[in-house]
Amino acid sequence: MITKGPKGWDVDFWLDKSAGIRKRKRGFRTKSEAERWVSDTRRQYSQRGRDPGERLSDLVDTWQELHGSTLKDPYRYSRTMAIAHALGNPIAATFTALDFGRYRTQRLKDCTPATVNHEHRYLKAVFNELIRLGVWHEANPLAMLRQLKVDETERAFLTLDECRLVLQECAASTNSHTLPVAQICLATGARWDEAENLTRPQVANGQVRFVRTKNGKSRSVPIPAELEKLILSRGYPGNGKLFSSCRSAFRKAYERTGLHTPGQMTHILRHTFASHYMMQGGNIVTLQRILGHGDIKMTMRYSHLAPDHFATALTHSPMALLDSAEN
Repeated sequence: MITKGPKGWDVDFWLDKSAGIRKRKRGFRTKSEAERWVSDTRRQYSQRGRDPGERLSDLVDTWQELHGSTLKDPYRYSRTMAIAHALGNPIAATFTALDFGRYRTQRLKDCTPATVNHEHRYLKAVFNELIRLGVWHEANPLAMLRQLKVDETERAFLTLDECRLVLQECAASTNSHTLPVAQICLATGARWDEAENLTRPQVANGQVRFVRTKNGKSRSVPIPAELEKLILSRGYPGNGKLFSSCRSAFRKAYERTGLHTPGQMTHILRHTFASHYMMQGGNIVTLQRILGHGDIKMTMRYSHLAPDHFATALTHSPMALLDSAEN
């Protein structure tokens, strides 16, 4: 188990033969140092019931097997694994908030605080889920690390003239499904994937019913009769998907318009619906239900567009009261 090698003392032993866990390490300066390492390794394993050499990527793999594979985001696992390797794939038991803090400082040189916050949430969620599953018995190392403050940015939306221009280019697309999918997004605030994946039974009686949505909740939104007719006439027959993939066709159509909305392509249609809905006096709670937001705070980003937003500032401010008293 402990032998004298050409470069010091070497260790080779079964930590848990039934589990196939074998530990090897070479180059200890003294035999007592090697024995101490064996003792510490056995003690840590008996306390945690886990391989003390387990790395962050191993936890991500376990998370994917037990939970991540059930999520709708097909890129979550690869993104989280990339974060683990960008961190140097440290030993899981030694990973701390300080390690992530240093990594975050370097990442901010190449990406936005919002991106770093996403990475923080992804990795934190891995530990939280493994704790819930009884796989990880220590505290979440990222539990007390605060998210970076991100300034709220103004979300762009299209004017009515710009909407007409976009739809004209969609109509000119060689993909006949581009126009109806774009119109569905503008008429209902749907995400592009939600509209593109509609089936014929989901379009009926002047409504579209969105299922298998981002938050898992179904919702129905009314549509104009003309749009329903267009959807059913251009969509594939049968009860399967109505449309083929047309995201790239929309991207080309959007590029032909010459419009520039950084960071937004198909999602600009969803923001445009929500913005015009509020500008026309729509109700914020109803908008939440239409968009399928699980948290009203997501919908509140559009509240400032309502005609009466903070209108009472004109009548309730000290200046307004002074003017009223003088008159």
